[in-house]
Amino acid sequence: MAAKELSANHQVKVLEARDTIGGRIRTLRPGIETGAEFVHGKLPVTLGLLEKAGLSYTPIEGKMYSVDKGEWSEEENFIEGWDELLENMGALTQDMTLLEFLETYYAESKYSALREEVTRYVQGFDLANPAKVSVKYLSNEWNNEDFDNFRVDAGYHALMEYLAGGINVETAAVVKEINWGAGVTVTTADGQNYHGDKVIITVPLGVLQHGGLKFTPAIDDYMNAASHIGFGSVIKIVLVFKERCWKPDTGFIFGKAKVPTWWTQSPNEEAILTGWLGGPPAEEFKQVSEEVILKTALDTLSEFFQRELPELVSYHILNWVDDPETLGSYSYDTPKTDEARKLLNTPIEQTIFFAGEALYDGNHPGTVEAALITGIDVAKKI
Repeated sequence: MAAKELSANHQVKVLEARDTIGGRIRTLRPGIETGAEFVHGKLPVTLGLLEKAGLSYTPIEGKMYSVDKGEWSEEENFIEGWDELLENMGALTQDMTLLEFLETYYAESKYSALREEVTRYVQGFDLANPAKVSVKYLSNEWNNEDFDNFRVDAGYHALMEYLAGGINVETAAVVKEINWGAGVTVTTADGQNYHGDKVIITVPLGVLQHGGLKFTPAIDDYMNAASHIGFGSVIKIVLVFKERCWKPDTGFIFGKAKVPTWWTQSPNEEAILTGWLGGPPAEEFKQVSEEVILKTALDTLSEFFQRELPELVSYHILNWVDDPETLGSYSYDTPKTDEARKLLNTPIEQTIFFAGEALYDGNHPGTVEAALITGIDVAKKI
């Protein structure tokens, strides 16, 4: 996005670590997304770009079902006590972590079910650690949720191809070092050097937090700031069956299981189920083999459906927490994030600029929209 905005008036080269463009966005085929899958609401930048690119999108459909010991029930209401919880979160004057909040205001035994449900939701939806995530952040996000969600019919990667049109992109270029001062020299893992006047860093937050880039001179304050933004963990499991074994109106399935969240392709009738294991529980599977993750997923579904599953045609295990070019999923705020984000959004001597969904400050965090907006913003700064 930044490159598209700048390329009309500047020479720009994009160095992409992967062998395909798009970073965490990759469509194996329509219906099978390795990373970003949904447009989370009527988001103006994303939908505007889709329309410019001539790419159609379809509202997702289907009911939400909860499964407990093989018993299915339609989720008519959200978590009991949710509205009061949101009101109390919004009334906080001093920010704190969700764990601190629950232990302070919901410690009594009568709230045990609420604490459990909220914790599961935070881990599954925000991919956040309750001991780190900011209550003010969650309050803002949850109060601004848009329940109109869409899928890109041709796949999200088609939007990346539109953005990349006419831009100089070099793939399989894993940047390791950035020397800056009088201009910038960027060095890749294979020893190639690239020179420029300015550099925009858009790597996933996990790469910054784990020291994946070396800066000379060092920018310790900025790297320390990066550690004060939360970065979630997720494993995504896509299973393609020979036929469906779920009700035609099924959209999402939730249950207390190792892989607790699943969704269909509704309104598309393809026999695909996508599993979502997020937050700290995903860390337990960080270095587990694909075979074990697949077995865990299938065992979960067998427990949910209480029957033998249809023939499995193919599967895809996307272990983002163990991916060296990502080391996580998407960001969330901690109580220290506001100050950290302000610093990271401040250019270093008009030479080093940062962008990416982790640096977005708005009502749609952790989304493609967030990433696109920061790309536009950093281009404006330059």
